[in-house]
Amino acid sequence: MSKNIAKPSKTTKKIHKTAKKANQAETKNAGKFSRVIIPVILASVQLITSIAFISALKKLSLLQGWQITLVTIVLILLEALTVFKLIISKKAKSMTKIAVLVISILVTISTSIGFRYVRNAVSFIESITGARYETQTYKVLVLKSGQYNDIKQLNTQHIGFLSNNPNYGNTVSTLKNTINFTEKKYDELGNLIAGINDYKVSAITLTDSYLEFLEENDAEFIEKTKIIYSFEVRIDKEKDVKRVNVATEPFIIYISGSDSRIGINDTARSDVNIVAVVNPKESKILLVSIPRDYYVQLHGTTGTKDKLTHAGIYGTEMSKNTIADLLDVNINYTLKVGFSTVIKVVDKVGGIDIDSDQAFTAHSNKSCKFIKGTQHIDSACALAFARERYAYATGDRHRGENQQQVITKLIQKVSDPHYLTRWADILDAAKGSFETNLTYEEITDFMRYQLAELKKWSVESISLDGTGAMLPTYSMGSRKLYVMLPSQSTIDAAKAKISEYLKQDTAGKE
Repeated sequence: MSKNIAKPSKTTKKIHKTAKKANQAETKNAGKFSRVIIPVILASVQLITSIAFISALKKLSLLQGWQITLVTIVLILLEALTVFKLIISKKAKSMTKIAVLVISILVTISTSIGFRYVRNAVSFIESITGARYETQTYKVLVLKSGQYNDIKQLNTQHIGFLSNNPNYGNTVSTLKNTINFTEKKYDELGNLIAGINDYKVSAITLTDSYLEFLEENDAEFIEKTKIIYSFEVRIDKEKDVKRVNVATEPFIIYISGSDSRIGINDTARSDVNIVAVVNPKESKILLVSIPRDYYVQLHGTTGTKDKLTHAGIYGTEMSKNTIADLLDVNINYTLKVGFSTVIKVVDKVGGIDIDSDQAFTAHSNKSCKFIKGTQHIDSACALAFARERYAYATGDRHRGENQQQVITKLIQKVSDPHYLTRWADILDAAKGSFETNLTYEEITDFMRYQLAELKKWSVESISLDGTGAMLPTYSMGSRKLYVMLPSQSTIDAAKAKISEYLKQDTAGKE
């Protein structure tokens, strides 16, 4: 039995033929895309990330010239391999192309990650160097019971200032850019407070450091006054820095631990004062810790001495020069560390373990309850632990010990290779926490030399000591405060140690 099968019409054949051509063209385009376009894009991205990585390495300046050249040659060869095998060569086997493709992807990922780490390191070093000045933040205070609510209302009025401020003239002229007034000088804090209480002046000006002091020691005055204006005064840093070749010559750096609530650039009491004597040739460091309450003559002043911590009110340079006078040394550089900001790094490393010698609830953060012994804490409680002094019989001295413990625990944590992958985030968190007058080039020169030598460093720590007393101070006036009278024997011992570390070698060669 035969069946009649309908033959496809000419129109149908034409449609099928067109569809077949379209499929072939699509297949051809897809093949071209996978064979040419994707490799071109991949090679271009690899080239861009390689160039960015090499540029960042050169900027960081940690590698020797030949090492940069070697890295450049390797990346150029890998780029050439990618271009030739994936784009130019038509004879490359599929397995070869797959291998080159994998290598190209790995190179791109590696250089991208490397660029991020190096860029963050460059950005961090740039952020801590180059500061030309600090700022003093002043508040204008008036009595709450008075008629003044705005700075403009003080025009033509009398305003009180502390005359013992080395930056007095600049402070007065800065405020006079806002209003016209008659300044009245007071030689100490008590007389300044009496001036506004007795209506001899309509307002007074005080820095944040003085306000923090009054909050702790004269809450009644703080309660009866209010702040109606704030302004900043610039304090230029010393330009005549005693620079040396930090990669090969011994140098001294003053480390100031600031507890400023505003920022690293603002002047504040120096809670931690450490002189670090660094001998790069011998790979050894001497840390000389000086109590914050040490009773010293502030640099450039006469008469009443002051607590070392109060030197920070007038700027880091005042603290550095005061310590240089005390130890009779030339201090080359300064490094200012802000506790309020550097503590953010604690969370980036998953917290730290501290060891408390007693149980207490933090005065500055009631949610932080410490046990006697070891416990794991986050950044908020690390900051509360570093600031605590009310829970201890020795007050500020114990606070200094807590701060040193927090710094030590944090250094130990970030030095753990386990946290190498988090270094980019750690550096980001640490920005705004450090400030130094070391230059970018000095820091990278020092780091490059150490990477080349790979020597193990030895660190020795000593502390100055003294006896407690209650005495008036230069900055706070006749009100007697706790101070520490220096022990000359510990000062002399520190001088001898510093002299030893400044020698070029242990055999005594200069």
